[in-house]
Amino acid sequence: MKTTRRDLLKVGLGGLGVVSLAGTMPAFLSKFAFAESVAGSKTSDDNILVVVQLSGGNDGLNTVIPTNQRDAYLKARPTIGLKDRLNTLDDNIALNPGLTPFKDLFDAGKLAVINGCGYPQPNRSHFRSMEIWQTANPTSYEPTGWLGHYVDHVLRGTEGLLKAVNIGPELPQALVADDEVIPSIQSIDDFRIRTDPNTPFDAKMEEEIIRQLNAVKNEAPAMQYLSRQATNAIIEADQIRKVVANYKPEADYPYGLGQQLRLIAQLITGNFGTKLFYCQTGGFDTHANQLGQHERLLNNVAASIQAFQKDMDAKGMGKKVVVMCFSEFGRRVNQNNSAGTDHGAAAPMFVIGGGIKGGIFGSYPSLTDLDDGDLRYSTDFRRVYATLLDRWLNADSSKILKNTFEPVTFL
Repeated sequence: MKTTRRDLLKVGLGGLGVVSLAGTMPAFLSKFAFAESVAGSKTSDDNILVVVQLSGGNDGLNTVIPTNQRDAYLKARPTIGLKDRLNTLDDNIALNPGLTPFKDLFDAGKLAVINGCGYPQPNRSHFRSMEIWQTANPTSYEPTGWLGHYVDHVLRGTEGLLKAVNIGPELPQALVADDEVIPSIQSIDDFRIRTDPNTPFDAKMEEEIIRQLNAVKNEAPAMQYLSRQATNAIIEADQIRKVVANYKPEADYPYGLGQQLRLIAQLITGNFGTKLFYCQTGGFDTHANQLGQHERLLNNVAASIQAFQKDMDAKGMGKKVVVMCFSEFGRRVNQNNSAGTDHGAAAPMFVIGGGIKGGIFGSYPSLTDLDDGDLRYSTDFRRVYATLLDRWLNADSSKILKNTFEPVTFL
């Protein structure tokens, strides 16, 4: 295909709307230093955190079952209480039958179960409780998130591609920062050029025209500007796609959450210098007919994270990547009249990785000493955040969380 100077000028007169990268690409691609330029320059401070959000309020009581409180448990849950096929961890607790992949990780020393996670005066609203977990502030509203604070305080001004990435259509509040722009993507296809469908030009012709801008960029200041803004976007998108093209998974990822974690694995192996990844999976608002659907949901989470860990291990990254799994609240102790559970409070968190100390942490809440029908929290969730910040990401958690919290000894 041959283009003329007139074609170039027509595209230029159309403005920069003829080309953009999907999602939030244009806002941050200009800050990139490509993987080739940082390959081999990683230091010991190259640990990666992946956050997995279970949206809807996961029923922690049917996720980690207190077998040493069996009578109270089955009395509260006569039809949805789990009696068999449990994955026993010790004399006191067991995992849901769907969490067999987590049992395998636990036996390998790669799973930490943190019991009774919550905060004072819990809120049962999805929106407010999620806001609390994502800002790490149970008492007042904040526009930015705890991971956004980390990006601003620690990663601001550092080199490297994609300092933090959200997998999904919308940026969670946890990653909202004051100074840095954090992208949300849904697939590697987001790293591509999109032409303007409202122009009369053929899409392939538009791409070729923009690529040729670089060849004539010195003929006029306007051409130089167009070249910088448009051509750089194409080059950067091409290079990103090239870097990740050679990724070969070393595990079978399930659908759903597994595909998000597969994309994260692909980006990790691209060596972009990314410190934070965030993804989420839903369906945990189990008000009715909970038993079967909850087991399936948990199995997808556990199998997806197990596949991710296997993939990271095979690529020599198993001790450099940690996964933290949380939900905005647990469920009520007593089942409801629809064979489900309603919004509650405390619930377990999980931390997974080859570089952690696996085991059981925190005391399991009593099923008979309740807080208005809910489990009382025994572990402030911000202790988990602080542990990951201080001992995994080499950050000062007191500055990021604006408070000091006792670490949990999984690190």
